[in-house]
Amino acid sequence: MMSEKKKIKNDVISQQRGILMGISIILIIVFHFTEDCETFAFHYDGWVKWFRMYIGSSSVDAFLFLSGLGLYYSMKKNPDVRSFYKRRLTKILIPYTLVALPAWILRDLVVKPAGVWNFVRDFTFLSFKDGEKWYWYIVMILICYLIFPYIFQIVGNAKDSIEGEMYLLILVGVFTVLLLGLKLFSKGEVYSNVEIALTRFPIFAAGAFYGRSSYEQRESYWKWGVILGVCVLALYLFPGNMPILGRYIRGLLNVSVCALLAVLFSKAKLCVLKKILGWFGTHSLELYLTHVTVRKMMSACGFATCHYRYELIMVAIALFSAWLLAIVCAKLQRLLTKRV
Repeated sequence: MMSEKKKIKNDVISQQRGILMGISIILIIVFHFTEDCETFAFHYDGWVKWFRMYIGSSSVDAFLFLSGLGLYYSMKKNPDVRSFYKRRLTKILIPYTLVALPAWILRDLVVKPAGVWNFVRDFTFLSFKDGEKWYWYIVMILICYLIFPYIFQIVGNAKDSIEGEMYLLILVGVFTVLLLGLKLFSKGEVYSNVEIALTRFPIFAAGAFYGRSSYEQRESYWKWGVILGVCVLALYLFPGNMPILGRYIRGLLNVSVCALLAVLFSKAKLCVLKKILGWFGTHSLELYLTHVTVRKMMSACGFATCHYRYELIMVAIALFSAWLLAIVCAKLQRLLTKRV
């Protein structure tokens, strides 16, 4: 008798999470390169224009989805909320402080003196609503950490997968209505300044909901194929500018591709490639911080990273800095975790 074909379970994404996060941070760096090419109108054609138009920053959505997935596993392992906040806040605030504090001092107090109060506003994210987006991802992930225990409770209250999906749809619907309300009634450019973060909370919540499906190893992986097909069809039928819905569609499309890649990596050996991508995934936060900092500083000094040579220099500096930052942060986190 032929053996029954082994079904793909939902935990395959979790198994390949480090690799997928590595791919996501690499694509984010590539996106920033294409963004610079468009800004400076320098060789903005071919694959650069295609990437900017069709992939864009959607890898951030995949990154957030994987973060929500990982947080579910973390909370299941240790459901103590105080411990969760302590681990997560130290994990992100230590590297942020080490990188952003000297960066903000240099920008706000040395290069373009803007005063101590502006420095305080920038460092504490108070200026985010006014359009300062240098480290926007950090303020967003901090908010995600703060609200996650409540999302985790909602996920746990679902009796089955159908009820869980209904909860997620209701959550996304309510949040979308709030977004539309902010867009219609906010004064000035508040919505346009913060939409880069706010429109991505649903994909983070989706990752948390999928975390339960993954943790319980449910056999509904086929749904990713359906979602991928629907997203491709939606982008084909509605190629125009859809600020909120378009963000959701591109985010789901990117996550669906991640689901496909998870299956491929689970079956392929590619040991060296997996180790490289795994390193990028493990140090994705540090690499994000060093990358955006070095990129901004180089551009301010006239070394626009739309040029390949400057882009390569920036990546090399960011990689080395991320490696050093990870070592320092690991030691500081162990020290603070023992004392707090």
